[in-house]
Amino acid sequence: MGHTFTLTPDAARHDLLTFLERAARVNNGSARLIASGGHLQVYVGVLFPRGLLDHTPTVLGLRVFALEQSVDFDVVVPLDALASRVRVALERGDTELGTPAEVASLAWSAITPPREGWRRRLGVASSVLSQAAAEGIARVAETIPNAVGEAVVQKVRAEVWGATIAHTKRVPAGAAFAADALGFLVDKNLQVHTLDNWLRLSSMSGYVLAKFLGGHDFGPDDD
Repeated sequence: MGHTFTLTPDAARHDLLTFLERAARVNNGSARLIASGGHLQVYVGVLFPRGLLDHTPTVLGLRVFALEQSVDFDVVVPLDALASRVRVALERGDTELGTPAEVASLAWSAITPPREGWRRRLGVASSVLSQAAAEGIARVAETIPNAVGEAVVQKVRAEVWGATIAHTKRVPAGAAFAADALGFLVDKNLQVHTLDNWLRLSSMSGYVLAKFLGGHDFGPDDD
């Protein structure tokens, strides 16, 4: 049985559709919807490990929308099916949306980022993130055609997207890639927060959450 939720005004539904369409370009898989406390959290998986030996960081995109009426559910649904429903609702002028049939949860969708306890760090310029994303894409594109086997491809992606970008030792290149792909680099600078092995990039357009495998040293507390 599906769930329903109401997003108003029209701009919210347009923003949701744009977010889903951008996410589908990099990973047309599933979306996790968490409705609680009058808000809808929409998570998409951009990067994540694909096996025990894959050390790619888990990188999620997140948009949060205010709901007209408070409902409670936590479901994983096909991303393309959800986008289709939002698109039809916009064409018809409907404000109430229904969730598609649920699908089996992927490993990333079982991970819930922490909500409290984050430590604010120095922000990072969108231009720095954009450059890191472009360089990472170029490196992957250059290397993968010569790679033999899925294990080698995973290793290349893990090395590229798991490496911290040159201007900061906190932000993995995969987080920069997600912020760029999801359209979050409209602000001049993005806020940076960390907690344990999690990092969060915050913009007016949405959030990127990256989880390093194992422990990660984010550096001294004074910055």
